[in-house]
Amino acid sequence: MEPKYFLHEHPLHFFEEWSNVRGKTRGVNCSSGCGQPISTQFYACIDCKFFLHKSCSELPLNITHPFHDKHPLTLLAKAPYSGFCDFCRSTVDGFVYHCSCKFDLDIKCALLPEFLNGDFPKVDHHIHVEHPLFFIKNLSHEVKLASSRYCSVCVEHLSSDASFYTCVVCELFLHKSCSETELPLNINHPFHEKHTLTLTLLKWDRAVFCQFCHNNRCPAGLFYHCSSCQFNLHIKCAFLPQFLTRNFPKRDHDFSDVDEHPLFFIQKDLISNSNKVRLRSNCFVCAESLSGSSFYYCPECQFFLHKACVFEGLPLKINHSFHDEHAITLAKNGNNKIACNFCLNVTNGFIYNCRSCKFYLDTQCALLITKDLPKRGPHFSHVEHPLVFVKMLSDKAEINSSCSVCAKTLWGTSFYNCPDCQFFFHKECEAELLTKIKHFAHPQHPLSPRFSLCTCHFCQGISDGKEIGYQCPSCEFYIHRKCTLPRFVPESKIHDHDHDHQLIPFLRENLFIICDACGGSGDSARYLCVKCNLMLHWDCILLPKTIKFKLHSHHILGHNYRFPQKVGEKSTCQFCFKKVVADYGSYKCLHSDCNYVLHGSCVKKNKGRLYIEVESENEESDEASSSSSCAVVLGGKIKHFSHEHELVLDNEEIITNGDKKCCNGCALPILTAAYSCPQPQCNFSLHEACAQIGKHKPHWAFRDPLEVRGFRHFSCKFCKYDCGGFRFIWKGVDGNKREICHRCSEIDFITKHEVHAQHFLFCDEDHKGPCSGCGKEMGDYGGYRCTLAEEEENCKFFALDYRCLTRPLTAEYRFHHHPLKLTYEDPYKDDDGDPFQHMCEICEDRRDPRLWFYRCDECDFDAHPDCVLGEYPFIKHGSISVFGFGCDSHERPLIYFRSEKYPYPKCHMCGHPCKDQLALKCPPSECNFAQHFKCPV
Repeated sequence: MEPKYFLHEHPLHFFEEWSNVRGKTRGVNCSSGCGQPISTQFYACIDCKFFLHKSCSELPLNITHPFHDKHPLTLLAKAPYSGFCDFCRSTVDGFVYHCSCKFDLDIKCALLPEFLNGDFPKVDHHIHVEHPLFFIKNLSHEVKLASSRYCSVCVEHLSSDASFYTCVVCELFLHKSCSETELPLNINHPFHEKHTLTLTLLKWDRAVFCQFCHNNRCPAGLFYHCSSCQFNLHIKCAFLPQFLTRNFPKRDHDFSDVDEHPLFFIQKDLISNSNKVRLRSNCFVCAESLSGSSFYYCPECQFFLHKACVFEGLPLKINHSFHDEHAITLAKNGNNKIACNFCLNVTNGFIYNCRSCKFYLDTQCALLITKDLPKRGPHFSHVEHPLVFVKMLSDKAEINSSCSVCAKTLWGTSFYNCPDCQFFFHKECEAELLTKIKHFAHPQHPLSPRFSLCTCHFCQGISDGKEIGYQCPSCEFYIHRKCTLPRFVPESKIHDHDHDHQLIPFLRENLFIICDACGGSGDSARYLCVKCNLMLHWDCILLPKTIKFKLHSHHILGHNYRFPQKVGEKSTCQFCFKKVVADYGSYKCLHSDCNYVLHGSCVKKNKGRLYIEVESENEESDEASSSSSCAVVLGGKIKHFSHEHELVLDNEEIITNGDKKCCNGCALPILTAAYSCPQPQCNFSLHEACAQIGKHKPHWAFRDPLEVRGFRHFSCKFCKYDCGGFRFIWKGVDGNKREICHRCSEIDFITKHEVHAQHFLFCDEDHKGPCSGCGKEMGDYGGYRCTLAEEEENCKFFALDYRCLTRPLTAEYRFHHHPLKLTYEDPYKDDDGDPFQHMCEICEDRRDPRLWFYRCDECDFDAHPDCVLGEYPFIKHGSISVFGFGCDSHERPLIYFRSEKYPYPKCHMCGHPCKDQLALKCPPSECNFAQHFKCPV
């Protein structure tokens, strides 16, 4: 049988019993999400593992539900947006009843017994006068409320077997017992004496914390709220027994320099399990929990202090062994991220500091460690400062560092510390520091252990001062400890993989010698072959003999110490496009008809990225290819990984007939045939080329293929534009993921641009200098230069950054009726007599005639590129913003828009109109939520 509704793309076959399904085991649940296992009378698509109860196949396609009586709900195979049921807040794993208002109910919640019986009792309640409340007596065992469902009064979790009242629209839930509590609408509370607090329902679109217990927001929680000060108290926190008895003792403490407000004293027996107030904050002195203790509380500054911490051991000033130059003073850190100079942990409580020296100690380290710490004179390994010997009194002081010698933990051990330089070493590791060594790189003197900020003479790396190295006191020669290890120290015989003679270690300071393997210079360690007169860097010894280079992957490249070059012949490196000197090492294509050549240094700096070592020309390399992203369903239809609906191929005439669409993949205008979603609420389109992009895409600049992901706002690392299309992700050397846009991912290592059509451009990742298009300095990833820059004088200084290289050649400005063309040369650049010849028609500021601009010749209209394109030219208006981005204050997915017509919606965050700026709004017309894109959360 084939169901009449299209909840599955293949025909379904009917089975009377599970035993009729061959080769299948029991335990399969219904794909509708009803929660029941499949046993008898069901439909199945065996290939897709889709199973459906006969009763579930007869679900009504449309229902009118009292939880959302404004519109009918339509049965869909899955939730198109958030994927959560708006009643139980659980993830929807199957069918869903959906409204375009972004309202979803899974079938278990939609078909509650009260709904099926037509008996949903309503009540009007004084707590919530906007809508009536529905009474739910007992939920069926299939319906499980998510852990995020709390009672809006007591902020306790709602169990599925409890009776409660609810307004699903406002996400208000009340225990039956809590609904019977008489709550005053306004109170005057000693925690906030300036204003009256009003009982207010604060919904999901307000990030709210109780200013006393500091618990996270409750969905649609009831608070006593001050709209002027944004001060909030949970109901149970507002009605502590001390408030009810009007007995809130205050104390004017002795450290008024630290905090000028009086403290409220909270007795330990008032915060108990009986009133269910759970404090999330810890004491700002000892960082211990406040549970079961009496404490002081400052509502203005939001800090807590144990009673014992106020009266015991908290002096305003102390003289500490870690900083004997000045006394350190107690201060309130607030929300500043300051790290303790001893334990290196960040604290936001009280802290002892010396402002003149920028020295900080948290209260734990200042008070938990022995006050009279034995201090020794300058240690031979660290002569800059005296070291302090530390023996921990408690394991509460957690040191966020390790021994600089053995790299093991410091917990529970005795150690030496320099608080100024923030390095440590175990007492047991001191013996290792007593050993002097001899090294071939500096044979004339022994080397002593040192902690110092120096440059290693062996590898040219810079020490951070926290790791041990070895230094010659007489000659200031320094070498990393790791560079003295056996794997770096050559034995009596060292053989290069491509050299049969013995190599002798050789190091002379201030001696400029070029490496014969890579052609690079430097003062790092080198090796000498006396017979061949070769000088090699220590890291060039293992340069591979043959490689496959990613930019020339169809042939093998071989290494030569002397480049074979005919008389009068000139060769250019195909990576940096500079001259190849025949006297130094290089890589040349082994194919007889190919002249492809690379500097040895260009290969060396791309180790692990652009080449792999191979043994022979027939060896296969693992080159990733773009995976398929879509599958043809029927004629002209595809299913793309980035969208939940099938896409239909639109005719070119439909698109170009005044309908200005933009591609969701690259955010550029669609001018030819493209794929679009037929669902009117989606506004989703893809160029034919963008629809073929797979989930992984090879790129010349990266070793691994880029991971392709769907749509979310991000900043492209190459062009620096804020984008909203496909994201191409790679992981940097620091382990952090970075993203580039579709336009930048399409640029090859060698490309062309019409502004410099006579020559090719290549990517110079190390280039620093101004861009010829915008005049700005190149970014971290360099730019594109002319391949003949070393030969042609006119091309020597030509360079484009990614931002200018990817600018649209034509653009439209909403207040100009002709398309504007990107122009590279001002026709009036030599006319300095009229200052208005070089003005931007949009911002009316002067523009540089040497830089690019957009122009309409017919109207003599000139403008800056950024003025024409705007601040966010590559974020598609009408596209959906991923839930949670930029706007945690609204639960539903938002869309990007620019309001250009009055009346302008007001920003929910700042209150100003969203006029002529990129903003976010909630699509349903009855929801007035809007927020500036730039407004902070």
